[in-house]
Amino acid sequence: YFYVSDQISLLQVGTLTLRFTVQQSGKVTGISVLRNSSNESFASVSIRSVMEADIPPIPPDVAQHLENNAIEVDYTFSIVGN
Repeated sequence: YFYVSDQISLLQVGTLTLRFTVQQSGKVTGISVLRNSSNESFASVSIRSVMEADIPPIPPDVAQHLENNAIEVDYTFSIVGN
């Protein structure tokens, strides 16, 4: 919400779906845009939010059951008008 509020004048109404991998350490890698009905500014804000998120490490007993000890995530952001 911080980044959206900071750049609201640049953003268009729409929905964005990202795909990324969370490594066992909690680090995000391989981020890509799957769909975007908003604009590039909203994509940039959303990507920045994911990259800077404080994601805790995946516990070893869980990670061992995941492919490559990581999890692939599809996440959707939406921005609506007033």
